[in-house]
Amino acid sequence: MVKKKENLLVLGMFCLIAAFIFEMFGNANIILDVISLLFIGIAIFSNAKYLVLSTIDKKKK
Repeated sequence: MVKKKENLLVLGMFCLIAAFIFEMFGNANIILDVISLLFIGIAIFSNAKYLVLSTIDKKKK
């Protein structure tokens, strides 16, 4: 079974893929640029939260 921590990694990868797709098809459209930046931001924060949770788990062991 997948843990909550791994779901954060999946969310980060999904957001990066979505941002890449929006950037490919957004021909200098400001709205699509903002959406892709939003997805990149979500990916950064979810991966940072994963790192924090995995570090806390390692310290507990």
